[in-house]
Formats: sequence, structure tokens, C-alpha cells
Amino acid sequence: MPYIPSTGCTPSKYDLRTFTFSGVEAPLGITSGGKRYDLEDIENQSLVGICTAISLTQNANKAVQNTTNRNYSADFQYLLQKKFIDKNWFEGSSIFSALQAGKTYGLLPEQDWKWTMQEDREKGYAYYMAKLKAIPDAEIERLLTRTEKIITAYASVPVTRDAMARAIYESKSGILSRFELGKEWYTDKWGNLSWNKDDIEPLRKPQIVVSGHAVTECNFVGNSFRVANTWGDWADKGTAYHLFDTYKPTENWAVFYKDKELPEEIKEQIDEQSTIIGKITDLLQMIISLVQKLR
Repeated sequence: MPYIPSTGCTPSKYDLRTFTFSGVEAPLGITSGGKRYDLEDIENQSLVGICTAISLTQNANKAVQNTTNRNYSADFQYLLQKKFIDKNWFEGSSIFSALQAGKTYGLLPEQDWKWTMQEDREKGYAYYMAKLKAIPDAEIERLLTRTEKIITAYASVPVTRDAMARAIYESKSGILSRFELGKEWYTDKWGNLSWNKDDIEPLRKPQIVVSGHAVTECNFVGNSFRVANTWGDWADKGTAYHLFDTYKPTENWAVFYKDKELPEEIKEQIDEQSTIIGKITDLLQMIISLVQKLR
């Protein structure tokens, strides 16, 4: 009987400075694409809601072809999200927070992280977060000198079949996606707890939403998309299909790493940001963010 994992992905707030990777259509003649994630690529968040951090580090590991060693630490990534971006220690974050932290501060090689282990995740969120909060600021500063800034840009991807298909096809590791999650992700159709892929594939749209959950859309065939989860040996080696026509993510994000040429549409938006209008837009967004924090 499987455990019920913690979730905890909240919706991302729309940011005027966020790039958009539109992808009006999938590549001509291409009906499938993307890379399949296998169990050695999948990490297990267990009882803590760090799906956003794990999804990003799994994506980065796959992108740089270091799939067996999980080269980047999801625990340090989540610490950065909570301490510097979300600025709270309650359960729940967002893909946008993960991307902001990853691009701003970099990703830490797994071998440099010693403060929390898998067994800490299995003791629950309160225990796990207490260990993260207890890390001295001086140690965090030291670890920040060890990070690698491999993310060059990130962009929202419209929730359409063709835009998602194009973004997945042109990536090495898929796109980050948020879903409204219900018990259907870990039960059969009668409501019994199950990790069996035949019970949850294609994933069934939740009748009652339990939480948001971050995963990776890693490949597609026609209107079927495969998600790589963060729950260890779940469904088919940590992955499962869903039907786009009946169960869509609420948001998607493409991540661009330093070894990949940026798409022209992203370059154009970066160029626009250097204009007077772009700088005014940035200033307005900073004011909006400040007002939101003061509320």
C-alpha cells in the first residue's frame, strides 16, 4: 500500500517580465517527441512538498545529461526558494519561485549538500523544514559560492497542445507543469490507494482538487502527454500518461540552459527589455511586487 505524498505547489503569479515561448504549432510532420524519464531520473519527495524544487533539478540533471547521479540538490534549491523568494516557511511554493531561485542563485552540486537526507523527507514537513531553517546563514553563503548558474532564461508556455509539443520537442528534458491534483493520482477508480499504472494512466481529472502539484511534461504522442513525477517508483517507473483533451495543466514553463541557443522569440523579448518601455515595465512590476508584500 503506497503512502500519500505531500504536494504543495501553488499557482505562479503572472510577472510582466516573464518571457513567452509561444510555439504556435508543433514541428511540421512531427507527431511525437521529447525524452522519456526512467526511474533512475526520478527523485522521491516523500512526505514533504518540495515538488517544485525536485522538478527543476530533475529537469536540469536530464538537460545536462547527468541522469544517474542527480547532480543538483533539490533540498538546497528548496531552501533558496523559501528563504529568498517566498520568504516564508509554510508548505507550498511555485514553479515560478523555483525558476527565480535557480536563475538568480544557481544550482548546487549534490555532493556539496549534507544537511538533509532522504530519511528527513520521510519524517514529514515540519521536521524537514526545521532542519532547513536551522542551517546557519554563514553556511548558506558558503554554499552559494559553490552553485553553478546554468539557467540562462525561462519562459511560460501556453497551455495548448501544439505549444507544449513544440516546447517539449525542442528541449532536452521537457517542460515544467503544474496540475490540479486530486486523489485520482494515487487511487484506483473505486478510491482505493494504488501505485498501479493501470489505475492512474491515463491520469483522471480530479473530482475534488486536493492541491497543486509540479511535474515535468517530458514527451508526447498525439494528444497524450507523459509526466515525470517526483514520487519515486510511482505508476510506470515514476511516469504516467494523461490525455490533453480531457486533463490539462494549469501552467507550463520552458527552461533554457547555458549549452542551448535561445529561440529567436525569447531573444526578441530580451532585446525589448533593454528599451525604455521595457525598463518602465520592469519598474512597474517592482512597484507591484512591493505593494503585494506590504499588504
